[in-house]
Amino acid sequence: MDDTEKPEEGEGAGEFDTIPWAKAEPIERYAAKAIDFLIVGALMETFRYVGPFAGIIYLLAADGMKGQSPGKRIMGLKTISLLREGGECDFRESALRNGIFSLLIVAYLILGWIPYVGKFLVAVVGAAVVLIEALVVYNDEKGIRAGDRLARTMVVKA
Repeated sequence: MDDTEKPEEGEGAGEFDTIPWAKAEPIERYAAKAIDFLIVGALMETFRYVGPFAGIIYLLAADGMKGQSPGKRIMGLKTISLLREGGECDFRESALRNGIFSLLIVAYLILGWIPYVGKFLVAVVGAAVVLIEALVVYNDEKGIRAGDRLARTMVVKA
């Protein structure tokens, strides 16, 4: 590899600048994620003991179903792989891009039992994660949030 192929400052600098696909509208992505979070909440409340684990599995695998979680399918969106030139997001990429949200459920299971402070702490951290990711989706030219950067994926209109 010669010097012209290397990123400028820092690893991966500008690597998402030449993506040929247009980003999905942020409001549609927010609605799709809200639908997915409602499904996770329903799983957690309906199946008291296994629900949190079902929620974790759902979040990790959701976008691996032909690139569309149920929320994305309803909103007409699709997650594509940038490594496979726009191919559908697979289960590995889905787990990478949604792992942060699954970790919030794990934190709830670990810290949620602490009276008052535990659930409050998880709620604050969860709200911060969701807000930061939402702001990145809105402000990034291609709508690529931290999970997308990690998995090398992007959300587009289906």
